[in-house]
Amino acid sequence: AQGASLLRRLDALLRHRAGDLRARTGQLVRCERAAAGRRADNLQKKDGIIKCLVQIGIPSFFYVSGIGATFFNTETNNYGIFVGSKVLRLLVPFVIAIFAFLIPRLYFGQQYEDFTRIDDEVESNYWTYMQKTLPTIHLKLSWLWYLPALFIDCMLTYPLLRWTIRRSKRIPFDPVVDTGIIVHQIVTLGIWCLPCYFLVTKDNYGAELLVPSIMVLGAIMFLFYTFQLLIYTPNGHQYAIWMKFIGPIGSICLNVFKYQTSNQNLYHIFLMINYDAIFFSQGVCDMCYWRQMVKKRNQLVDSVWAPLSILLFVFVYSLTSPMVYSGMGHLFFYPLYSTFGLQSLYTTGTWLWLYTIIWIMAHIANDKFHDGVYNYFCGAALYAYVSHYFFILIISVMIIRPYKVNFIPALFIMLFGTFFLIFATYYPLNFMYELVFPPKETKKLETDLTPEEAQELKEMEEMAAKYAEQIQAKANGAKDLADESQNDEENNMSGLSDAPEEEAMMEEKKFE
Repeated sequence: AQGASLLRRLDALLRHRAGDLRARTGQLVRCERAAAGRRADNLQKKDGIIKCLVQIGIPSFFYVSGIGATFFNTETNNYGIFVGSKVLRLLVPFVIAIFAFLIPRLYFGQQYEDFTRIDDEVESNYWTYMQKTLPTIHLKLSWLWYLPALFIDCMLTYPLLRWTIRRSKRIPFDPVVDTGIIVHQIVTLGIWCLPCYFLVTKDNYGAELLVPSIMVLGAIMFLFYTFQLLIYTPNGHQYAIWMKFIGPIGSICLNVFKYQTSNQNLYHIFLMINYDAIFFSQGVCDMCYWRQMVKKRNQLVDSVWAPLSILLFVFVYSLTSPMVYSGMGHLFFYPLYSTFGLQSLYTTGTWLWLYTIIWIMAHIANDKFHDGVYNYFCGAALYAYVSHYFFILIISVMIIRPYKVNFIPALFIMLFGTFFLIFATYYPLNFMYELVFPPKETKKLETDLTPEEAQELKEMEEMAAKYAEQIQAKANGAKDLADESQNDEENNMSGLSDAPEEEAMMEEKKFE
């Protein structure tokens, strides 16, 4: 009896423990599913952030670079000086950044990233790692690709830069100089075809995709060359804002040659350079004809297009946001997506945000609020770009990954930690640099018409209106003269018709 009672109690205990085990197992499964869902959500959110930054960030760099290029005086400085300045400002920092930031970033990333390893093995000795990495460093440029790409775009667009500056300053057409500019542009694009054709040989992408895309780029530049000739015609300022459509349309045309294929990094980079040449060229033209564009924009502000543009912006924004998560391609190769339609929406969204940001910043951020802050933030721009990814990886390897920090806290730590490390290291470097090269004085760029220019423009418009009235009056006078001559002819005709009757009456009188 005692044995049976013991067995019953043991059975009840086992049943209770089994039920408890099932409950705990189910709870663990639910927790694991929730954690997996959070990881998937966090991954999608991270990809979404990158997609938006790629859509807006890099294109805006090239557009602003085109704006900055217009401050180079092409009439007093020759092409060699232009090339030399870009070598010092782009290629020299690029070479320094390879050794100062890129190779250390690759070295510290070996624990977590396969592409940073040599022969799929972790190399602990830094100097050995650097020696083995240098021969293939061109395949691992990561974020530093921007500097040589910008240098290439500066070379590709220099003829357009000089042409645009000459036309915007109303320098008379010189058959020798301006024809030479056009020939220089054709030769430059032809030279750019050579690396695209001979270096990108896999699947014949260079000959079948890159070279035709350069031809399309040439056609787009032809539009930039010719369209601006209309701006100084009567009421030609309206063409300055219509010229802003060349860039968006050109990007859509280049989407024909965009294929989201793997193991074609050089093809993607070279094609991105063609896209970025359009952004650079649009920045050049928009800056040189900024005031004409503002005049037309102010006219539109006073029309029904002002409220409609807000609704149009919201609608186009909803269409062009990168919300599709399938068929994206590589996150860092512009543009994303594998179908022509989604690519076109993506590039159109780039231009939508680019123009909006530039117009807002030109209106609210064209003043120095504080000299020190201005010099510090603007001066740190290039250093921040070449160093930021190195600091991101250091924070990730030393804090985020070892301590398994969740997404939201990791985002804030990464963002503010990177900013802190950039500016903390920039300050002593900049201090030593300014001891050798004192900073130059800067002057505010007037993006609006000065009072003198506004008065001159008003007088020109009044003169044009008077001239138009005179033409209209002359046209009306000519019409009146025509009416009078017509009446005289009718009277003469009527007089001729009455002549036989008068002659008959005179004959009668004579007979009587």
